[in-house]
Amino acid sequence: MKLNLGILKRREFKNSLWNTADVLVLPMLMLLVTPFFIKKLGPAEYGIWMIVNSIIISLGIVNIGAGDAAIKFISKYNALSDKENIKRIVASTFSLNVVITTIIIILGTILFFLIRNINFFNINAAYMTIASGSVLLGSVVFGMKQMEQLALSIFKGFERYDVSSIISIISKSLLLTAQFIVVYSGHSLIYVFLASAGITIVVVFLEYLFVKFSITYLSFFIRFDRRTLKEIFSFSSWSWTQSVLGIIAGHADRFVVITFAGPKFLAYYALASTIGGQIHQVITATISWVFPKVSGKTERKENLLPLYYKLQFLVITGGTIIISFLLIFQRQIFFPWLGAETYSHSILFIKLFLYLAFVNMISIVPYFFLLGANLIRISAIFMFISVILTITMMIIFYQFAAVNGLAYGKLISSLVSIPLMLLFVHYNVIEKKDLKSGFIFYLPTLFITAGFYFENIYSFIFIGIAIILIKMLYNQKLKYITAE
Repeated sequence: MKLNLGILKRREFKNSLWNTADVLVLPMLMLLVTPFFIKKLGPAEYGIWMIVNSIIISLGIVNIGAGDAAIKFISKYNALSDKENIKRIVASTFSLNVVITTIIIILGTILFFLIRNINFFNINAAYMTIASGSVLLGSVVFGMKQMEQLALSIFKGFERYDVSSIISIISKSLLLTAQFIVVYSGHSLIYVFLASAGITIVVVFLEYLFVKFSITYLSFFIRFDRRTLKEIFSFSSWSWTQSVLGIIAGHADRFVVITFAGPKFLAYYALASTIGGQIHQVITATISWVFPKVSGKTERKENLLPLYYKLQFLVITGGTIIISFLLIFQRQIFFPWLGAETYSHSILFIKLFLYLAFVNMISIVPYFFLLGANLIRISAIFMFISVILTITMMIIFYQFAAVNGLAYGKLISSLVSIPLMLLFVHYNVIEKKDLKSGFIFYLPTLFITAGFYFENIYSFIFIGIAIILIKMLYNQKLKYITAE
């Protein structure tokens, strides 16, 4: 059978490569130096770093989704060759992000005083000054990163993920280099955030100069237009809802861990969570260019089905290869990298988050198709269901397996919530007639995950069942990934 993946020869493939490089190269370098950071700072101070990051990211609840709205409407008006409306959207989203950044820094200042006086997360008194100061400086970094994301979103809206990724890689490289130098020099965590704030402010200023130079008709003056804001909020309000729910789902477990187990244990848990999260981000980045593509196709009333099947096939194939390699050679990869102590404390978590990354990958393509098809409200509803299930399962499994149960709870919740999303997308967006087609990607993924988990003779049985299902379920669908 010869697969026709002509998509790999077009701009989409180049966008995919650059976006993957953006998400993969620097985060992988960050992961590689993580054992160094843990050793130089100590597990406790590194755990403080992780909880400070979670606190700062939680300030993202004020981010109303202007970046996603910019991608959505720039791609829409670009498909219609409407420069005036593009200019209008960019000016308004820029103005909104200025307000958001200001609010984030104000909230960071408030948290600075609260943390100094109230020990929310069982932090040792010796680390209170470092923790509070890091939150304040971190809010500046995070606020400026919101401005940066909008600059990158402008290029993404024009389907120039290559330019966006190059800018992002340079920015992350400078940030990581500064952090490494500070830690290597023996300074404490607060100096890491101080250097990060200075680098980020300068880089974001230069990024906007480059955007203006590249797309000269854009304007970055503060401007609030009622009609434009209404249009942006029709999309971004639901994007904001998803963002808030995503923050809760992604960081609630870290607050529980540090409260009950302390910052040292959080260091190992956060390491595993970051590994699984990076794999998910890499796969997401590989096909995130499809968002504006689907948006344009929706406006032109084009068929979405062939693109959907090609992408799901690529995602599942690539995800299976990545997760399989990491699990089969887990000791050869993680033991020399992490060292004996860190490996022994974190390997169970690493495996659980690898399973979770594999399960979650089948929801990536449907998510972007919901956004591109103007169904962000539905996407937010599924996110809400996912968050409720995640928190519920985390609480339940924590009672049986303590901190380990938090990771198990996240895994089980995904196994329950993802098929609901797949059924909806297949019936309402892709097939529009065949409800059961939503299980085409779910069932094989479920059995492959079971094969990963057992790591014995049963693994071959589950993998065999998955292969049979793929053969049976794909017979009528292969034409969509082999069609000329």
